[in-house]
Amino acid sequence: MFKDLREFIKKLEEERELIHIKGRLSPKFEIPGVIKYFVKERNSVLFFDNVEGYKIPVVANLLGTKRRLALAMGVKEKNLAEEYLSRRKKPIKPTLVKRGPVKENIISEKIDIIKAIPVLTHHEKDAGPYFTTGVVISKDTKTGIRSMGIHRVQIKGPHTLGIFLNMPPVATFLERAEKRGEPLEIAIVLGLDPVSFFSSVILAPEGIDKFDIAGGLIGRSVSLVKCESVDLEVPANAEFVLEGRVLPGKREPEGPFGESSGHYFTFNNPVAEIEVITHRNEPIYHALMPFAGEEDILMDFCWQMEGKSLLLNSIPGLEDIVLKDMGLITVAQIKKQEESDGLKIIEQLFECGIPNKVIIAVDEDVDIYDDKDLWWAISTRFQPDRDVVIKKDMPGLSIDPSNIQTESDSSGAKVLVTMTSKIGIDATKPLKDYDRYKRLDVPELVKSRIRPIIERYLAVKTP
Repeated sequence: MFKDLREFIKKLEEERELIHIKGRLSPKFEIPGVIKYFVKERNSVLFFDNVEGYKIPVVANLLGTKRRLALAMGVKEKNLAEEYLSRRKKPIKPTLVKRGPVKENIISEKIDIIKAIPVLTHHEKDAGPYFTTGVVISKDTKTGIRSMGIHRVQIKGPHTLGIFLNMPPVATFLERAEKRGEPLEIAIVLGLDPVSFFSSVILAPEGIDKFDIAGGLIGRSVSLVKCESVDLEVPANAEFVLEGRVLPGKREPEGPFGESSGHYFTFNNPVAEIEVITHRNEPIYHALMPFAGEEDILMDFCWQMEGKSLLLNSIPGLEDIVLKDMGLITVAQIKKQEESDGLKIIEQLFECGIPNKVIIAVDEDVDIYDDKDLWWAISTRFQPDRDVVIKKDMPGLSIDPSNIQTESDSSGAKVLVTMTSKIGIDATKPLKDYDRYKRLDVPELVKSRIRPIIERYLAVKTP
């Protein structure tokens, strides 16, 4: 287990998962460009030693594979899911400590975020530099409940931010504060230990502290330290913390910014002002390149662990399910008992809360993790005039540009409402023609005999 980002980086170097980029590169477009194209060719962690204008290195693509997520949790990749589910049941509360490395430097005057941190400008039409790994911590002042999650954050001025806070519980906290005419205190944490960073994206209802989850996943308490200017606690071993307040009732255009869906988005979002920056000696800046794949690993595994079992237990006939493209495409493997089961399960998935836009149902003999197998099922088992269902006016994903977006007035605050239509495709074979749709294969007895031979050859590493 790793107490901070630095220990994990050292482990990644030992495992030859990390590549040092020595050339001098700008945080504006150049480092993001290297991340984007390098990750596509070789999905390694990248460490930029020489950042133009800074003495601070940048590390990126930290959890871009399940193997690295397993390394972060100290388990083998094949045991990752089992260990996650086991540890998830054993939360450990964080411990408050007096001091921590993140307090080694405290900046409380003449705040200039860009001078202090090599924030990246990722895409050609981005409005400016953005935090993409900023873990925003907040608290409801009435209940004391804490929120923690990754939000896109635009640096708009030396100490001013535009911040996207439309997801609960932090959106609820902001709404409550604005009703009272009060600012919402926040802390933006950069460079956490890998498991705390991953825990920030885990789906958890209001009232569940994600530091409790992180503690359970690493098997020990996460050390927190009090902030300097706001009533919040943050990881003592983080690289950077920005302390500030979201201004009540204030909204400004934030963006455009190239999102994980591969498109630019501009929203009318809250504004925050930063009052204090604390950081470690010789800090490291952790970056994530949107639309490069790392967020898919984080969100896919998170949803698979938190939401999949609930659906499998609540929908009869649903055998397995996988989300693709941020959940916009859902593929369901089902065991049909009646001819109508395919469309029936699709209807249930429409209402399950996933931001899906396309739902595809297939049989048990189709590998839902193999896109080639999926397209084969659609090509040969699906008839458009018979096997399609379409729904209108359904909740959609805010970063899907094809959706219809409006702003509604909720207690004086503008709330973004996103609506979409959805399509269900039943690519299951008709029960009455079961034999006609039997796929090609070798006999089961033969497969059992040749499998050890195949596995033996696959285990031999080629130079």
